[in-house]
Amino acid sequence: MLERRNRLNSQEISKRSKSIQEFVISSKEFQRAKVIGIYFAFGSEVTTELIIERAKILGKKIALPRVEEHKITFYELSSTRSLIRGRFGIMEPPPYGWISEIHMLVAPGIAFDKKGNRLGYGKGFYDKFLSDKRMFSIGLAYGFQMLENLPHDAHDKRLDAIASEDGLHYTSGL
Repeated sequence: MLERRNRLNSQEISKRSKSIQEFVISSKEFQRAKVIGIYFAFGSEVTTELIIERAKILGKKIALPRVEEHKITFYELSSTRSLIRGRFGIMEPPPYGWISEIHMLVAPGIAFDKKGNRLGYGKGFYDKFLSDKRMFSIGLAYGFQMLENLPHDAHDKRLDAIASEDGLHYTSGL
């Protein structure tokens, strides 16, 4: 799955990501959220710049994750120019402007299923974060990253929705 995603060229990533982000932006959950926790895309991940830009225009707070020890903590994004390369090569915010409440969490992943299960990068950062809090959570995926079923454990936290080029797929209650 990751190999296939990594074969996407920059034009494909840009075109597909724009479509996926527009589904998120038009959702009632995005419209209602005052604080959005979101990743800054790395490599071939679905990009998030459009969501970030639109949220800022609408006066929403944007919070990006920063890896601290064995967990992620979200800090307010003041400017993308302030981002620094973190422990895993991912762009992170500096450690000031801690955000304690997030209304909508946008998560990356390698694969997703229709029940909201997510295959991440193996560190469990998003699962740990979601286990401590209650918020609307959504994964961003290219269509080929959507599978019928993914293996999962008791510690894995399901997402409430997955956005792909095909639309917004709600998973709650499945």
